[in-house]
Amino acid sequence: MTTDSYDLVILSLFHPKVVSGGAQQCAYDLFLNLKKYSDLRVCFIGATSPETSLNTKASAFIRKVPGAEDEFYFFTGSYDYFWHNCVDSRGIKDLTLFIQNLQPRSVFLSHYMHIGMDLIALLRFALPEVFIAVGLHEMLFACLADGQMVKKTNGGLCSSAEPELCAMCFPHLSADTFMARKKHNLELMDMADSFIVPARHLGSVLQKEMGIDGQRIHVINHPIDLERYPAEPPTPMPFSVGEQEKMHTPMRFGYFGQFLDNKGIHILLKAGELLNRSKPERPFQIVINGGNKNFASGPFQEMVQELIDNSRQWEHGEVIELGGYSHDEIVRRMVGVDVVVVPSTWPEVFGLVVTEAFACYKPVIAALIGGLAERVQHGVDGYNFIARDPSDLTAKMALFLEMGQGRYNQMAEAAHATAEGLNPKRALAEYGVALALGGQA
Repeated sequence: MTTDSYDLVILSLFHPKVVSGGAQQCAYDLFLNLKKYSDLRVCFIGATSPETSLNTKASAFIRKVPGAEDEFYFFTGSYDYFWHNCVDSRGIKDLTLFIQNLQPRSVFLSHYMHIGMDLIALLRFALPEVFIAVGLHEMLFACLADGQMVKKTNGGLCSSAEPELCAMCFPHLSADTFMARKKHNLELMDMADSFIVPARHLGSVLQKEMGIDGQRIHVINHPIDLERYPAEPPTPMPFSVGEQEKMHTPMRFGYFGQFLDNKGIHILLKAGELLNRSKPERPFQIVINGGNKNFASGPFQEMVQELIDNSRQWEHGEVIELGGYSHDEIVRRMVGVDVVVVPSTWPEVFGLVVTEAFACYKPVIAALIGGLAERVQHGVDGYNFIARDPSDLTAKMALFLEMGQGRYNQMAEAAHATAEGLNPKRALAEYGVALALGGQA
């Protein structure tokens, strides 16, 4: 190992400075936390894609992020989502040589999309002794439908990625082709030393679908550095007025995230419509903090827009659209709501926004599905609701409209206490084991 070598190289789809999203933010937070709390030398590489505004390679597949230390962009070009590799193999070969020159002890492929699973094999050949860990944020290794295990035929949840069932979602592809895909993915993944997942649910899917030994799977909840968040509950609180005035102050339910089909914003809007019909004594608002509408399907965009248009006729509530936001804006946006709703309709693996809400003293109403079912302590720091059921979500929203100040404050404090348990130093110790960095992380 040379004096210029790195302890760890972290790779992820996108750089959060270019495209916001939970997976890339978690990888970048790990990079920042290692820089802050350890003596390890760490490098971060964020992939791009033709869909981003940063889609030219400028005569190089790898380029330093301007004004940043140990941060790089990897320009991938077109990507094959079926076989999970870059169409132009020159880029991934250059990336392998680049990492080889860094001579890292460990490589963490935090998210392989827009980089490719074949990087695992290339690194294993170029750096036989390097420790390779693979991070997973959804079920892309098993499911071609965006890794969400949601049937394209009827929108139902899929319990198993059997080739015959996969071919029903994609009738232009045979079951044999899906069998070959699964074998291909398993051969590449089996070259990795460990796998890091943020929830037990995803770990169980990895074991079931790919037969990965459970001892190679590490469940690590994504940490959060509370130094970047409020030390005390923000003011004004929703109950910082008298009981009479309270009935005229809207309870603000916040949605944070992208406008993707399975993020469930339509479930929240339908729940709002039902809540309005119930004629609650206290008014309410649904505050939408969301961007990247272009990533949603056309029919879904039309449905959501129709629901928003219809909300203008509500008498007891309203919908407010604030648009997308950067990670630096999250605290300011959270201050503008009282409760955060996470209505995902797919088995979401972690839900970073839940942690961000807890860090801002915000109780959460989350769908009881996938990894989200592990995040909220029902009746303590928020409520669970039956996934995909607007009426059950309405019932949970109504609980907050009827709630007194003491009860709300209790839930807000409990939410923050949950966030305190996700501190970076605790997580870094777990990453030290999962990434074979010993006690240095």
